Amino acid sequence: MIKIIHFSVDVEIDGDLYSDMGVIMLPDGYSDSGDPVRLVISCHGAGGTVSTDDSQTEGTVLSRYLVANGFAVADVNGLPREYAEEHGIDIRNNIGSPVAVDCYVNAYNLLMDSFNLKRRVFVMGASMGGISSTNLVLSGKVPVIAQAGFCPVLDTYNEIYMHPWSGGLPKDALGIFYGLKKDEDGVYIYEEEKINCYNPAERVKNIRYPVPVRFWHCVDDKTVSPAVTKEFTETVCKNGGRAELVLLPDGGHEPQNYGEPIDVPAGLTDYNGEKLYVKPAVEGAFLWFCGFEKSSGGDRLF
Repeated sequence: MIKIIHFSVDVEIDGDLYSDMGVIMLPDGYSDSGDPVRLVISCHGAGGTVSTDDSQTEGTVLSRYLVANGFAVADVNGLPREYAEEHGIDIRNNIGSPVAVDCYVNAYNLLMDSFNLKRRVFVMGASMGGISSTNLVLSGKVPVIAQAGFCPVLDTYNEIYMHPWSGGLPKDALGIFYGLKKDEDGVYIYEEEKINCYNPAERVKNIRYPVPVRFWHCVDDKTVSPAVTKEFTETVCKNGGRAELVLLPDGGHEPQNYGEPIDVPAGLTDYNGEKLYVKPAVEGAFLWFCGFEKSSGGDRLF
């Protein structure tokens, strides 16, 4: 029986201790004494959260498909509710900040101590989860095998600051998290030096990206720019990393919904008695991870 467990994880922010919410989905057959299970850290988008009894992640077809095929999947909110309320940050917008990264790192350590999991993980993220997952990878604080992303936010300036979603809430979060100054009209002034290493689009210009990554993005996405994802992918490759981009002809901001269900998917499609309908991007992400999992048990070095 597949199990879904909600948990809390402590994170220190500016010298004070806060509690963030997390969730882990454990596959059928998991046991504390059997073979360890591979974990996928899935970073949610700004359309949802992780709470005490619900999460965006556990409802996605990709998460369910992975769990149906023996993976564990975990997510955290990436923003403690108490901290968000104290600072006036919308709870759905962790925007891949240092707070979000610390929440994911602490959750990883907690899960490794609490469950029978392989230490090296896969990471994925959709929309805002793109920048959360990418900053987690770039932190180097979690051992990552490979990464996947759907319509990922990757640029704090061009996407979060210049083209924010939800009426500007992520731009407000950016200003608060990084202590940006305001102009005479009360509008935050973008200061790249304050964002420092938490803007992936800038950081990858000067490093070799540490893990293989593949993105899926629709050319007609009006929320997150496919051009930014294309440039990011090209920059990673230019600097010696491995990055791939699958551009889908339509689908808007939902790559996982593009196309028709695959007649015979590669993986099992029974999720606690529910039949999963797997479309091309979901199948692609599943096969991307499986390719690394089958190579030396998923523990080869890149």
